[in-house]
Amino acid sequence: RDRVRGFFDYLMETATEHFEPIGALFGHDDGDRNAEQLLEALKRWPDLAGLYNAGGANSALNDVLRRNPLGRQVFFVGHELTERSAVALREGTMDVVLDQAPEAQARRAMDLVLATLNLHDLQVENPPIRFVTFTAENL
Repeated sequence: RDRVRGFFDYLMETATEHFEPIGALFGHDDGDRNAEQLLEALKRWPDLAGLYNAGGANSALNDVLRRNPLGRQVFFVGHELTERSAVALREGTMDVVLDQAPEAQARRAMDLVLATLNLHDLQVENPPIRFVTFTAENL
């Protein structure tokens, strides 16, 4: 919810008067459901300019965009850099991947738990872990 709200808030603050969000679809990280919804969206809005996926199932969405003639025109933003999302960035079906550094988050969580339990001697600082933005150019 926070991802979607933050993304749309940013777009509404920075977009021109021509920007018109058409809504949010909820695929619940189900690849088949997400693919079906995207196919329907491409039929309903053939001039669809962008797609933001706040959850999982990027691969299913990339497959639809790869096969659909309108797919290369859709600017696709998703989360988490994986082997599959890296391929999609290189192929051009995905344009931006927001990676939230899950390994760093897991390490920080474990360090904080161990420090709280007095199981290691380190003082653990807890500044925000910044996300990394990936495009085909900076893979």
